[in-house]
Amino acid sequence: MSWIRWDGDVAGQPTRQRRNQAFDLASEELRIVASARILDEDSQLQPNQRKDITERFKAFIAEHNITQNQLSREVGISSTTISEVIRLQYAGRTCDGQLAKLHNWLELAARREAIIGSREFVETSVAREVMIVARTVAESCRMAVVFGPSQVGKSFTLRALEGNQTFGAPVVIRVDETILRPKALCREVASRFDLSTSGTFDAIFRRLLKRLTGTKRMLIFDEAERLCFKAFETIRDLHDRTGCPVLFCGKPAIYERLGFRVLGEYSEVTDQLASRVVMKRDLTERTRGHNPEPLFSLADIRKLITQSGLKLNIEPDAERWLQMRASTLGLGGLGKALMSLYLAAKVSFTKGDGAITVRHLEDVDSLAMGHEDARQMADVVSDSSGMRRVV
Repeated sequence: MSWIRWDGDVAGQPTRQRRNQAFDLASEELRIVASARILDEDSQLQPNQRKDITERFKAFIAEHNITQNQLSREVGISSTTISEVIRLQYAGRTCDGQLAKLHNWLELAARREAIIGSREFVETSVAREVMIVARTVAESCRMAVVFGPSQVGKSFTLRALEGNQTFGAPVVIRVDETILRPKALCREVASRFDLSTSGTFDAIFRRLLKRLTGTKRMLIFDEAERLCFKAFETIRDLHDRTGCPVLFCGKPAIYERLGFRVLGEYSEVTDQLASRVVMKRDLTERTRGHNPEPLFSLADIRKLITQSGLKLNIEPDAERWLQMRASTLGLGGLGKALMSLYLAAKVSFTKGDGAITVRHLEDVDSLAMGHEDARQMADVVSDSSGMRRVV
């Protein structure tokens, strides 16, 4: 992934443009590349690997309504054998081989369909970049980091990826004040895999090693810039000893926390963590340079509007206003833009207008700025929705 750090110019192309072209190319290549996640069907599996495969297999089949006959044809194993293997009751000597075959089918099926699942999800430009990095780290079983400001859709995208087989059936751990240090962090990860969280740090860590080694399940840490130095070291140890891929996501401060710049004690992890990071992505990079692009495209905004299910039309100028607001850092980002759309729809409906206009958006944006105006806005929303406003 050398293009991530390459700063030279070739054939007159700006560095950022070539970097983004390489980023797009990585996305396409990852659809067909040989995967580090594919298991050797002659290998002997450990008990935790068998459990992990059966759990993911059952969840995948249930979510996507795949029939036994369809599954049998695609995998090349009879329905009876599949049932026995999943219950870990198969009497043949090749049970591990059959489980490995099911695991590999899961990998290929998810990659072929590029399944996000039934979740309400819109693939914006930002979401797409997060997904490419997630797919890269899942395929390589290494580490990666994505960072950007608040309210651009990072956490929303991660929630859509959770449990998705295409990305290694990841588990997303949101870092809050209760899990900043190693033991608390390990307890949180253990609980996500239904492991006991009692005992010493060493006991919990050993349970995690036993459960995760060889499974290649991806661990995603959202708001990771909040972690302390020793927590990062714990995650690195967990990655090294289990082989599980790790994705860090957070605000720009995560770049320094991971040791890419010297920052107090965090400088100690420079060589250790940076050497394992195969991709790092600044989600706002394309907004800078000689040919800046908006953080969100007009197509992104239109997809979000369609997904929202609004019954009112939206004028083209209003769409461009939403794009400007979502793409302008410091003004609340995508979250604030969507809230403005919601409130403007309420106002437009209350007034009996046939479409949402820039005037509606500017009015609700202005009303939401002050205390008294916020009370007026609450009245408008409650009147139009039939909800009683509680002060």
